[in-house]
Amino acid sequence: MEYFDADAGRELQEAFERAVADWPDVTNRTMFGCPSYLADGTLFAVLVTDGVALTRLPDAERERLAEAFETGSFQAGERTVTKWVQVPVDADGLDALLPYVEASYETALAEAEAEA
Repeated sequence: MEYFDADAGRELQEAFERAVADWPDVTNRTMFGCPSYLADGTLFAVLVTDGVALTRLPDAERERLAEAFETGSFQAGERTVTKWVQVPVDADGLDALLPYVEASYETALAEAEAEA
């Protein structure tokens, strides 16, 4: 199963990478066949063709996110990753999601620093 179509998701990927490019310690690599973003080695976001999965969003932010956006869990084949929240969004709607992306990033960065 393909989670990210490079052609269909190109605009979202480009917008996402522009948004996080200047954040300290952000790297990207492919995981699950998807562009994935790490803060000092800890995963904080995964792009899917029509949205973003946030992997380290604190509970309070998850609740606010669910009030503002349609949300669901990340699907990895038949497996559901309930700790990751997936939001359907396109490049034009990404700005509204960025505060939540940043919260996931900050949590991932803090976790990475705590492990160091």
